[in-house]
Amino acid sequence: MAEPEVEAALRAEFRGIPDTEAFDSRPDDAKAAFRWSGDEAEAQRLQEEHAHHYLRWTFVGACAAMIVGLIGVGLSFLD
Repeated sequence: MAEPEVEAALRAEFRGIPDTEAFDSRPDDAKAAFRWSGDEAEAQRLQEEHAHHYLRWTFVGACAAMIVGLIGVGLSFLD
């Protein structure tokens, strides 16, 4: 489930929706809709975290390739 701060923000936003816009006014459906929105927020957070890790390791790999290339060019001048 979502982190406590995110969950509190989602609860406040969910309470602000008028009953006319809600799916159904029954309490079970409201709880299910809130649970679904929290799960969706958690999935989005995980997707952003995976993208961040991918970009970080791509950057590290590019830097490592550049360093290896510079070492190779430097060693070629030693001949």
